[in-house]
Amino acid sequence: MIGGRMTTTRFAIAAVATALMGSSALAADLGGNCCADLEERIAELEATTVRKGNRKVSLTISGFVSHHVMWWDDGTQKDMFIGDGGNYGSRFRFVGQAKINHSLTAGFLYEFQANTTSLGNMNQLNGGNFLAGAGGATVNSTLGYSGCFGALATPAGTNATNSPGCPVIRDTTVWLRHAQLGMVKIGHGSTATDNLILIDLSGAIGAITPDVGLYAGGMILRGKNGQFGGSAALNWTGAIRGHESFDTFRRDHVLYETPSLYGFTLQAAVANDNFWDIALRYAGEFNGIRIAAGIGYLEDTNFNAPFQNFNQAGALCTTNCDVKVKDLKGSASVLHVPTGLFLTGAAGQRELSGSQVGTVATQYTGPDARFWYLTGGVSKNFFGLGNTTLFGEYGEHQGGLAQVTFLAGNQAVGAAGNGFCTVLNGATTNGAASCDTKVTNWGLGVAQNIDAASMQVFATY
Repeated sequence: MIGGRMTTTRFAIAAVATALMGSSALAADLGGNCCADLEERIAELEATTVRKGNRKVSLTISGFVSHHVMWWDDGTQKDMFIGDGGNYGSRFRFVGQAKINHSLTAGFLYEFQANTTSLGNMNQLNGGNFLAGAGGATVNSTLGYSGCFGALATPAGTNATNSPGCPVIRDTTVWLRHAQLGMVKIGHGSTATDNLILIDLSGAIGAITPDVGLYAGGMILRGKNGQFGGSAALNWTGAIRGHESFDTFRRDHVLYETPSLYGFTLQAAVANDNFWDIALRYAGEFNGIRIAAGIGYLEDTNFNAPFQNFNQAGALCTTNCDVKVKDLKGSASVLHVPTGLFLTGAAGQRELSGSQVGTVATQYTGPDARFWYLTGGVSKNFFGLGNTTLFGEYGEHQGGLAQVTFLAGNQAVGAAGNGFCTVLNGATTNGAASCDTKVTNWGLGVAQNIDAASMQVFATY
């Protein structure tokens, strides 16, 4: 279920509560001094529901619930899993805003997500009974609450049915926005290039994504002989994404955004561990043709931090000490409003450079990771319920497995993790240079928006 929003101004709370409780109960007890009685009731509602700091700050609560049924067949096994996550995992958010003067506003955002069984983490071995945090949170991740991942050490024994899952704080940011000078934001959340490859005007927000690893990324690759690739890490996510999605992960950051000028906005951010990014976005409409687009660049050394090993007796670093990732990526979408015809494209290239420092320094010699993706179709209100979106999609992803192999330290045959990058045709090739891959995906789908219930249902293949 997508959407559903309640704005908690003083009178909106009263109106919603009246609708839920029944209007007759409120009218029966008003007595002679109706206004004083109403104020008393509003104060009582504020004490038992969402409490505002003061009358100058508005608070909006929004969110959605998202569940999926996924049938899969990997050529040897097939099954049906039911789970959360996918392109849009269940979440809720609190947005506060206050107007300081006619030009300046301040605000904050808290957004939470909880996956009971994330589709992107399911594979053939865990049977769907595998809990994982949203946004890629793992056992040692700081994204999850303390103690949430205690059962992950033995995922086979984790019963998703009897567990609430792992809540994740997706966003906790504060901001100041000036009408002429732009916005400054600080906290944990989206940097400039987050969501940059996800620009899409079709309205099928749950069904369409170039990040196909969100739906089946945890599935382990099999060879032509039907055998697994030797490691649960040898999966579709590694082959498609490399070390992380082209949709930038959220981080602790400071971001600046310019005011909109002729439909263009520019964002730039800096984050922990020498991360920075910049993005240019555009949105406009001409003669019934709606256009949205964005392009951005980032540099990231964040994944080096866990491998630092400063001590008196040994080397300064064990692995991935000077590795740097550079991403260039973007997307664009065009919608012809009268007919509902749309076309959306996304692409990106990731350059990995640097060395592992162990017994012997090893430079990365593998390929760049890159992808491109196209989807198109029609989105129109055919039945009066809301827009129906019919679409087809195609994408190509290259070099991901080579980069994730290098970052995992599986560089030589016989090294720890032997078999991680086996070709699965009888030859073992662990080195990143001999581990290039190309993944293609195509799909068909239909999504139906039900405006009266703020709902979307969809089916894809």
